[in-house]
Amino acid sequence: MKQLLMCVLAASLTTTMAAQEKFEQGKPNNSNYRYLDNYQALKDYINYEKYPNFKLGIGTTVNDYFTNQTFRNLVNKNFTETVAGNAMKMGSCVDANGNMNFANVKRYVQAATEAGLNVYGHTLAWHSQQPNAWLRSLISGQSQQVRHDTLIYAMDKWIKGMMEACDGKVKAWDLVNEAIAGDGNDGQGNYTLQHSDAYKKGTWDVGGDAFFWQDHLGDLDYVRQACRLARKYGPEDVKLFINDYNLESDWDDNKKVKSLVNWIKKWEADGETHIDGIGTQMHICCFEDDNTMNSIKQHITTMFEVMAASGKLCRISEMDMGYVRGTNNRWGDKIKTVQLTEAEHQKMADFYEWIIKEYLRVIPAEQQWGICQWCPTDVPDAQYMWRRGEPVGIWDLSYYRKHVYAGFVRGLGGQATSGIKQVEASKTINAQKGIYTLNGTRVQATSVDKLPHGIYIVDGKKLVR
Repeated sequence: MKQLLMCVLAASLTTTMAAQEKFEQGKPNNSNYRYLDNYQALKDYINYEKYPNFKLGIGTTVNDYFTNQTFRNLVNKNFTETVAGNAMKMGSCVDANGNMNFANVKRYVQAATEAGLNVYGHTLAWHSQQPNAWLRSLISGQSQQVRHDTLIYAMDKWIKGMMEACDGKVKAWDLVNEAIAGDGNDGQGNYTLQHSDAYKKGTWDVGGDAFFWQDHLGDLDYVRQACRLARKYGPEDVKLFINDYNLESDWDDNKKVKSLVNWIKKWEADGETHIDGIGTQMHICCFEDDNTMNSIKQHITTMFEVMAASGKLCRISEMDMGYVRGTNNRWGDKIKTVQLTEAEHQKMADFYEWIIKEYLRVIPAEQQWGICQWCPTDVPDAQYMWRRGEPVGIWDLSYYRKHVYAGFVRGLGGQATSGIKQVEASKTINAQKGIYTLNGTRVQATSVDKLPHGIYIVDGKKLVR
């Protein structure tokens, strides 16, 4: 009977393995990655009993989602939420003459929602990637009041058009993106908002076409008007977030996230404006130096505590991770993917695990929106690419799982399982003869107890651990 069971099991496993797509496997021809073959899709590890509101999101290049079936299947099978990297920004939908084209947005929202994904909108109000020429032509030579009123008209046209294109299917938005400057003093000890006269083009500049609405609308009305229009044209239950970067910063003792919370209080002081949530981008690095890592972790915890204390929904919005070597090397050059060692890959996986667990620990379940990984794969080492050449993905450039995939699984509280229960080896295990994966690759382990959960061949028998 047991031999028959093993034959049936072997047949079903062969069928399952044959159906695996490359993004469901670790790096081929490398025994260090075979344990990843047995993991389920990432979203299968979300514990909805403990975290009923949690969404696992991914930054999505919309053109790839349309044209690359492997990428589309990767997104659909592993995540519950998708965020367009660029396709829903104003600069992508409005040309230099003010003409608006939402065809790509409509197609993306329709395809993603039909696949069972939530679509998170990014972004309604921002100073970068704007139809700069059109906006400047509208206000050229006008008085302050006319500039203000004309830009309200332009914002109204834009937000109305986008909300109509989404047809009520996009229930949450980055209302305002990257509003807070990383310096200055608003008179109350907070950082100021970003403005053109103090803008420092550099690391976080994403490609020109900057237009600072707040220069003309003012620091308060800029956000209040965007919020008013989003609620006017959006779904009745729309959720609106303020999204920003460096909120976890240790060099200023989390001053940016504290400033953001205080600015939200200012915007809401009119009794009409309501911000639902805070998004922290977390474009971070894992450091070889333990002192640096300890400081970063302490300030990530503080950031989560400040966000939670605000009473707002809390979201990690654009998480990705690089790696920096050396001691006392806080601002060192980031290591390229091709240079990374196995131990460094594992350290990054451990850091992802810690971040996810810390988010789930600190943020109350009712305030959790979820976590969005910004880069599905590592980035090519090509000019003008975001974090070019860095190991920022969960998958490598060939769409194979990396060790950080396991870090995500551990962070969500899961372990790899086969889905097969109550199957045991026929007799006592003798690991001295070697432990093998189902495809015949020998595993570098001598003890069954040290194996990740999965299915193995030990002493000629299949073992479900």
